[in-house]
Amino acid sequence: MNNKEISCHDPEEEVLEMIWLLEEESLEPTFERIMAKNIHGAADMKMLERLVARGDLTREGDTFRFTESGRKRGESVIRRHRLAERLLVDVISIRDMSFETTACRFEHVLSPEVTDHICTLLGHPRSCPHGKPIPSGPCCTRAEKNLETVVVRLSELRSGESGRITYISTTNHHRLDRLSALGLFPGRIVRVHQREPLFIIFLDETQLALEKEIVGEIFVIRNGRTDQ
Repeated sequence: MNNKEISCHDPEEEVLEMIWLLEEESLEPTFERIMAKNIHGAADMKMLERLVARGDLTREGDTFRFTESGRKRGESVIRRHRLAERLLVDVISIRDMSFETTACRFEHVLSPEVTDHICTLLGHPRSCPHGKPIPSGPCCTRAEKNLETVVVRLSELRSGESGRITYISTTNHHRLDRLSALGLFPGRIVRVHQREPLFIIFLDETQLALEKEIVGEIFVIRNGRTDQ
């Protein structure tokens, strides 16, 4: 790994992420185990002692634990990383392992505001592509109070409800071209006419029947009912 690659990572955040992952696996975050997860070369004893001095970690022998402030920092890193993974997989449709490396770089440049916007865009996902939990943020709390997620799959709209397309998550480029040719692309407003036996929508005055697999790949911002 060259210096340019290492510079894309925040060493302190990398160490906090390693400790979070160890705790998630119910393993004591000992120096030996932290070093075993030391993928980007960020962790060494000096770095750990620096985090102790800053008040983010406490030390008991060779074991390092979060303080309250350190846990908040670690939670923020994990949240940004796993939301970045979801964005790359669900929206940009990167399916190979390159999304993991890209997410590692991406997480360090996300501000809290941008992180919440991404979370809202994705519909406040609860887990990353690997199935690990994504810590919730302020936007998730607001969404729970409102009882509904802003961004949902088109398949979740009821008859009479409408929504504005935000993105289409598919690896089938032929299908994406076909949907674009029909006028189904981000920014367009669609209204659900019926769900069964065929899923039928209105796009302006045009009526379209869509396969259920396709409907599950279209994400919209819910606008509510327009037939009342």
